[in-house]
Amino acid sequence: MTSHIRQNLGEYLRANIVAYFFVTLIFVIGVVIGALAVKTLPEEQKTELLGYLRIFFQGLSRGTEGIQEQGLLYSVMLNNAKTIGLIWLLSFTVIGIPFVLFIIFTRGFVIGFAVGFLVNEYVVQGLLFALVSVLPHNFFAVPAVVVTGVSAVSFSLALVRRRRHSRGGSLFYQAMGHTVLCAAMLVLMLIASLTEIYISPVFMKLVVSVLVKD
Repeated sequence: MTSHIRQNLGEYLRANIVAYFFVTLIFVIGVVIGALAVKTLPEEQKTELLGYLRIFFQGLSRGTEGIQEQGLLYSVMLNNAKTIGLIWLLSFTVIGIPFVLFIIFTRGFVIGFAVGFLVNEYVVQGLLFALVSVLPHNFFAVPAVVVTGVSAVSFSLALVRRRRHSRGGSLFYQAMGHTVLCAAMLVLMLIASLTEIYISPVFMKLVVSVLVKD
């Protein structure tokens, strides 16, 4: 059983290695551009963001976020589900590949900008806070988005090939496999949401006192 799963996984990776490389590259480019975008931020916007950030740090250090956890969890879960659902829907449109790649790029951009801003303003302490606030839930969320994106790109290309050639195997099983994989990534996104709301703040509180200015 294990060897069969390993063989199927190996075949899947070999068949999609180019897609994984390309999608991962798009995500990494998004991260890099997001980090570099911090340098172009106008001083007024930077000051405003710092103000919001200090308020957040103060609220976190006082533990006032606990009451809102349920509402935040629902919001985060909904946003994550929308991301996976939108990528899944776009994969059936044939021309959805650029939009899928844009979603993945945007995800990377947001992460890069958040980390870049914290590091730019708080240096070592900012890097530490970025690691504990960004890394835990994205450990699950990023692979989920990348795998869903690769599956969407592969299925969209299969649709294109199907339209160009009158003959070919049925796309039903491919569509089912793609849908099941997206559903599995949706579960992974649920884990990411729970991690973001209930686990990440535990680590964040350990380092936030260093960043709070009296």
